[in-house]
Amino acid sequence: MVKYEYLTAEQRQHFLEHGWLRIPNAIKPEYLDGWMADCWIRLGFDEHDVSTWTEEYVKLPRHREVPVAEFCPDAYKAMVEIVGGADRIDPNRETHHGDQFIINSGTEYWRDHDQSPQDATGWHTDNDWYRQFLDSSGNALTIIHCFTDIDPRGGGTWLCEDGITGIAKYLYDHPEGLDPPFDELFAHVKDCKVFTEVTAKKGDTFILHDFLPHAASKNHLRKPRVITNPHVNLKDPYEFDRENAEDFSLCELYILNALGKKRIPKSEWHAAAPRKVYYPRNYSASPRLSLLTER
Repeated sequence: MVKYEYLTAEQRQHFLEHGWLRIPNAIKPEYLDGWMADCWIRLGFDEHDVSTWTEEYVKLPRHREVPVAEFCPDAYKAMVEIVGGADRIDPNRETHHGDQFIINSGTEYWRDHDQSPQDATGWHTDNDWYRQFLDSSGNALTIIHCFTDIDPRGGGTWLCEDGITGIAKYLYDHPEGLDPPFDELFAHVKDCKVFTEVTAKKGDTFILHDFLPHAASKNHLRKPRVITNPHVNLKDPYEFDRENAEDFSLCELYILNALGKKRIPKSEWHAAAPRKVYYPRNYSASPRLSLLTER
């Protein structure tokens, strides 16, 4: 039975309905302010001279990191309960969160031009390092730590809330799995209707189910938006055939709800090909996707 000692019933329902949850003031101030102190030095831009902001979108390498529970205690409690307990979390992958900032500064063009979420490019989920199955939980949660305020039209991530159904149905219909890139998983997003733009106060943390499609939005305000984007990885695949319904995690229920099912017997669905792990497409050591292992 999954125990809920931090998340309220309203928070749990919000995650099941929307695929995401915001934890306000989640990041400890010493990391929030301390790590941002040298952000402009690392960027090489003049904070007070927009003409020096030569790149719209910048990803910085990680210099510092601390255990997740130390970095954002309340958000960590929420992550643990969403995935069904600390014992389900991989003890080796992404156990620390750091300062690998992603900065969206916008451009002069986008000050007075618009872009609908349906026209945004790069819709994705953060799971391009393994063969994707319906029960894949390598990246169970995508995390957005907000190091600056994010105002409306200020470059907050687009979330496609009704995009989960198309992804879940595709993976249910393809038990052989799908290797990256996953372009066909997101072809339906242009026809979706329910989009949320992330807006936040500095220090907020957003927790997303990794099957929730998301994409970068345009920063129309030219007020730099700074986030980091770690994940929560699980040890084992999701289990959709639990005898006790109270043992399902919120992550598992979110997928089951998208399929309109209470459970999925293994006789109905199971992974029909070997599980494979890859280098992510953005892995800095190689521009190519390299097969690592089978398991």
